[in-house]
Amino acid sequence: MLAGTAVRALGPPILMNAVAHMVALLSPDAIRRLAALRRRPAERARGPRVALDTGEATASVIARWGGDLCGLLNAMTRAELAALALQLGVAAAPGSPALRAALWQHGAALERGASEVSPAVQPRPIVLGGHLVVQAPPRGLYPPSATWPRGLPPPRSPAPPPAEPDTLDELLAAADRAVGVRLGERGRDKGAWGTRAARLLGVVERNEAEPDWRGDVEVKTVAIARDPSGWWRVTEDPAIAMLNEPALAKLARTLWLARGDVGAGDATIVSWYLLDWDPDIARLARRDLHDRPKGPAGSAARGLYLHKRFFADAGLLATLNGDPAGAVGAG
Repeated sequence: MLAGTAVRALGPPILMNAVAHMVALLSPDAIRRLAALRRRPAERARGPRVALDTGEATASVIARWGGDLCGLLNAMTRAELAALALQLGVAAAPGSPALRAALWQHGAALERGASEVSPAVQPRPIVLGGHLVVQAPPRGLYPPSATWPRGLPPPRSPAPPPAEPDTLDELLAAADRAVGVRLGERGRDKGAWGTRAARLLGVVERNEAEPDWRGDVEVKTVAIARDPSGWWRVTEDPAIAMLNEPALAKLARTLWLARGDVGAGDATIVSWYLLDWDPDIARLARRDLHDRPKGPAGSAARGLYLHKRFFADAGLLATLNGDPAGAVGAG
């Protein structure tokens, strides 16, 4: 799960002192455990690390999470969180999610003191999968919503265009009409819902390497579901391309169709999000693309998939849950 940054990049990280303060209260065992955590699978494959003394481990933990209080709290165990809350006098319901949320509030208040801080500078994380997640604000077009998080749309009849849309506005109008259309049971074909969703938009399936709509816009579905906390979350890493295909080219301009389960094996389009390529999106895509087997059991084929955390950093989650900076509804 995405750890998230605690504060937007407007000068030095605002939560640096809170992280250092909290780390100083952890037990030596907790500090050494955190310092030993590896960031990526490739790093974990390098073998055991050299043991650090408590001072070296403390410096390592602060260097890694100094500006990322969410990341530090997400990396801590329930016992470590409970011990830290006791040290700080922070009251919270039992369980890691509540402890993480309460400790983040304490750290954020410690840094801002008596000052009023804009949510754009110190965005409040939400709890997804028991972890703190900072939602980046939307950076593309999306449909408005009367309430946040969005509700599951009521059923509506399919109304695909009579021919492939000629303009981007027509394509997005077709996406609006697809919201709430039930897609039917998927069956054994994992790509069936994506194919049906594309047909609702009038997109002609060409099976070419270039983006789906007129070589300009790639249409992709991404599975979402309600978290126990009430927020929408992305439930799986969507497939982007086969391993030897130009995956980054397909992501240059993507119309993401957020697909939610409605029971009885059926699904629907909950919302859409048009995301254009820019240097930040390029960095996130390169960070989050990974390959794994694709196809039936025993197949040697491999596909490129996009990690779920991409959608928090790229703004899609905020189009479903509401923008933490307050700029929702302007899609």
